[in-house]
Amino acid sequence: MIFSTRHKHLTNKEAQSHVGNRRTHLANERTFLAWIRTAISIMGFGFVVEKFSLFLLLDKRIGKGPRLSALEVSNLLGVVFIVLGVTVGFLAMVRFVKVEKEIETNTFRPPIVLDVMCGLIFVLLSILICYYVINWHGILLLVH
Repeated sequence: MIFSTRHKHLTNKEAQSHVGNRRTHLANERTFLAWIRTAISIMGFGFVVEKFSLFLLLDKRIGKGPRLSALEVSNLLGVVFIVLGVTVGFLAMVRFVKVEKEIETNTFRPPIVLDVMCGLIFVLLSILICYYVINWHGILLLVH
């Protein structure tokens, strides 16, 4: 019933054909939800990284912690991950709407730009985090 009210412009034959494609629509929705879960995970990780700087700050006040630059890097990484999560969520919404329209018009082509972009950003941020952790542990070894 909802499908037919949403697609009033379709003839009965076209509507039956589109109902047959409901698996495709549901797969698109599952993909969208997976992207949203990914975005929430990235934002959560950013929040954890940013809040980790609070512990670095507390250590610094006690006199045992690393330099202030480590705090700044932790804050910056946290904010970058939060912004990245918001961006991924927005792009997921745009992709969902675009793919939904392409499915309806039978012009769907698998998009690769968003996937490659997210993969490259993930690799870059992973390298930065590894560098930061290695550098931070080096600082800890010098302090103790």
